[in-house]
Amino acid sequence: MRSPNPARPTDIFEVKDWGTGENEWGTVKVLKVLKHTHNPDLVRLFKQEARVLIWLAGSGGVPKVEPDAYFQIKLPNNFQKLSCLVMEKISGENLAEFLTKNQYVSQELAFDWLQQMLDILQEIHKYHLVHRDIKPSNLMVAADGKLRLIDFGAATEAGIDTTPVGSAGYCAPEQVAGKAEVRSDFFALGRTFVHLLTGLQPIDFPVNPTTGKINWRNQAVGVDELFVSLIDQLMEPLPENRPENTQVILEKLKNINLLITDAEPK
Repeated sequence: MRSPNPARPTDIFEVKDWGTGENEWGTVKVLKVLKHTHNPDLVRLFKQEARVLIWLAGSGGVPKVEPDAYFQIKLPNNFQKLSCLVMEKISGENLAEFLTKNQYVSQELAFDWLQQMLDILQEIHKYHLVHRDIKPSNLMVAADGKLRLIDFGAATEAGIDTTPVGSAGYCAPEQVAGKAEVRSDFFALGRTFVHLLTGLQPIDFPVNPTTGKINWRNQAVGVDELFVSLIDQLMEPLPENRPENTQVILEKLKNINLLITDAEPK
C-alpha cells in the first residue's frame, strides 16, 4: 500500500480477511490505522469516516465496508488504543497518476467520468453527506474501468459548522469558512475537471479579481464551449449560484451531449 510515515496521522496496509464471512475468506482488503489517538479532532474524523462508509454500504462507486469494519485495538506497552478501519481494496490507479501518464483527458472521457461522479455523489448526497475532498488523487479508475471515490476522512453532514478541511485549489470558499454543504462538492468536482481537461492544477490559474473565478478556458483545448460553461457553473464562488443538486447537473450534461452530437458533421 504506502510506506509508514510518522508525519501522517494514518497508515494504510494491505491485509487478508479471515473473518466470519466464509465467502470472503482470504480476500485482500485495506486496513487503515489511526496512530494519533491523542488528537480528538482526528479521532472524531476517523470515526466519522467509518460511520459514513457503513451508511453507504451497498452504494456503488465507494469502498465497501462491513458493519463491524471499525474497531479498536490495544498494543502491548501502549495505554492508548489504535482505531482501525477495514475496507474493500480498489485495484487501479488514481486520476492524479492517470494525468502523470496522459497529461489530460479527452472531452469524451471527461463526459463519461463526470456522469459517473454525479451518480456517485447522488448516492452520497441523499444521506445529506458531503465528501469535502474531491480531487484527482481521490478518484480511482478501478480494474473494471469505472470510477470509485475514495478517502472519506473529511466527510461530514451537510449544513453544520465544521472544522475547515479540504485541499488547496479544490476546496469551496464556504467550506474554507467551515460551512460545507452538498454544493461544496460541486465546486471541488468542477475544479477536478479543470485539472483533468487541462492537465494543470486549479491553484496555478490566475483568479479574476472581480468575479473570483479562475481563468482556465484558454487552456481547455478541444473542449466544447457548452461543456466549459457547465464546469464554470459548478465552480461559482457562491454556492447558491451553483446547480441545486446532482439531478440538475445530469440533465444539463445530457442536453449538452445531445447538442454537441447534433452539431457534429454527419
